[in-house]
Amino acid sequence: MADVLIVIDMQNALKRMANFDKVVAGINERIALYRQARKAIFFVQTADDEIPSDTKKFQLAADLDFNEQRDEFIVKTTPDAFYHTNLEAYLKNYNTKSLEVCGGQAEYCVDTTIRVARHLDYQVEVKRDLVTTFDSKLLDAATIVKHHESIWDGTFAKLI
Repeated sequence: MADVLIVIDMQNALKRMANFDKVVAGINERIALYRQARKAIFFVQTADDEIPSDTKKFQLAADLDFNEQRDEFIVKTTPDAFYHTNLEAYLKNYNTKSLEVCGGQAEYCVDTTIRVARHLDYQVEVKRDLVTTFDSKLLDAATIVKHHESIWDGTFAKLI
């Protein structure tokens, strides 16, 4: 288990990602384990022209087990959860060496955040089946996720 769990973009605006409800259920299982171990949980949310921060689209999925008094919340405007956010400062406050990353979209926000985290010298873990995305014009979501997991595994992250 990593020092911190980071849940990326599991927001109402993105509920059409493949297997969204199943991924939320799996993330909730991880959240329960992290809470039991008294480890920090971060929820990262995208805010942009398509997902304004003052709308229901921006809000986290209702079935996601988040606690506004206990958990940390990061708002980002790019695929990189570290860029122009306070994520790294918070991680330093928690003396973080390792992160577990889950959520969406595999090929954008999750991938970028994993790669930047490795560049910043964090050990990264990704639990299989807890990353999702949309089908593209070229590939279905399952193929996109498997492709990215194969790239991350051993190079940028440890798949668990």
